[in-house]
Amino acid sequence: MQNLSQKQPVTSRENKTIKYLHSLLEPKHRKKEGVFLVEGIKMVGEALREPGRVRLFVAAPSLPAGKGRLLLERAETQSVEILWISERLTGALSESKTPQPVMAVVSMKEYAEEALVKPNPGLFVITHELQDPGNLGTIIRTAEAVGAAGVAVTQNTADPYNARAIRASMGSILRMPVVRLNDLHDCIGKYKQWGFQTVALAISGSTPHLDLDLRKPTTVIVGQEGGGLPEDIVQRVDYRVRIPMSPTIDSLNVATASAVILYEALRQRTL
Repeated sequence: MQNLSQKQPVTSRENKTIKYLHSLLEPKHRKKEGVFLVEGIKMVGEALREPGRVRLFVAAPSLPAGKGRLLLERAETQSVEILWISERLTGALSESKTPQPVMAVVSMKEYAEEALVKPNPGLFVITHELQDPGNLGTIIRTAEAVGAAGVAVTQNTADPYNARAIRASMGSILRMPVVRLNDLHDCIGKYKQWGFQTVALAISGSTPHLDLDLRKPTTVIVGQEGGGLPEDIVQRVDYRVRIPMSPTIDSLNVATASAVILYEALRQRTL
């Protein structure tokens, strides 16, 4: 990748680096390269807080002089390669309706399961076959807000490094451990052996969430929007939990339901 000054913005989609950046819009390329794209002053600023995390700093001429200049200086201090591109290309590289004049290529962090099962805080979330990246990003953000250890995602769950998931996480994806799981059945048994109670959110659950002792080490498992968790998963957990609600409502959004039980855990642990 060639380092270009502000006076030489790249304008062609055929540029090698632009093609590379565009490839990162696809999950398979993000996974292969071990990197993902973030955009906007806030997100790029968060990424630059950890020296060495940002691989490439990308800016357009409309980058604001104040905060934008500070980000640029921080990138230069960290010896990050800087690429200037045309305003038109920001739209080609962005999945947002309002493309931002700054983005960055950021390294993924690989975490093992051990990052989740720490006795303190003794709380983490598993998302099973969740389809909406926005819901996943919100759950990651909520998990950080309550002090959980992290979030695990099973196969066929939305990519946590999808642009919508990143935006919904509001930067939490840069800080929170996100672990990929292969076999949830085996993991449930393993977490029980490690001293965690396993709690599945289910519309048909028999235990109100307020009746649980969430001061214990706890794994909260949530399922697909609409379909919820498969019955074979629900049957393996310690508690099948429901959230009480008005008879006129039969379910909550999965991110909302996750927030309800996670904040109940926080409430119990801070009494």
